Amino acid sequence: MAFVDKNRSSLATDPIRNFRFLVNFSPLNSNDTNLKDLTATMGFTSVSGMAVTTDSIPYREGGYNTTVHQIPGQTSFQPVTLQRGVLIGNKSGWNWMKNMFYTVQNGGNRTINQNFRCDIEISVLPHPISQETIAEGAQEQTAMRFKFYNCWPTALAYSDLNAGDNSLLVEQMTLVHEGFDTSFASFDASKKFVSAPAVDQQTTAV
Repeated sequence: MAFVDKNRSSLATDPIRNFRFLVNFSPLNSNDTNLKDLTATMGFTSVSGMAVTTDSIPYREGGYNTTVHQIPGQTSFQPVTLQRGVLIGNKSGWNWMKNMFYTVQNGGNRTINQNFRCDIEISVLPHPISQETIAEGAQEQTAMRFKFYNCWPTALAYSDLNAGDNSLLVEQMTLVHEGFDTSFASFDASKKFVSAPAVDQQTTAV
């Protein structure tokens, strides 16, 4: 049955898994250590809100009475929500929210010249890990990258405290941003996995 050999699954035909990812923060203010601490001790369990929507502007053309034309209007980006379990002593998310508030209100030890925004890159890792990836000194391969620009927190929430519950305390942070871009991995002529290239801000499509 030769057709079975032609239809064998491989890394090239497998869909990208959504449960292996890394979140990296790049503060626009290099002196702000709060953002770097976000990923220092614990990763995020879920990331949602990676979407873009462009409004439609309908208009009717004179003498063309059967249909309505549609032209693109303003584009909006859905807020990104990060969720993670709360660890003792790890208050980086709260510090980021508080320092952003201080900057806007001109209070605390923040000044108007200190940027509270950051760029965020999310790397989706392939599965299973290839031999090239687990080799000593090799870097982790990336199947897909998301990069969000000028992010800042618009909401920070903690799960309810319930003495009769049996669950973890969770921190949920919602970030707004001003656009994002993506890149994908590929395969070269020899069917070797080529990691997704870094996203360059100058080539952002939206």
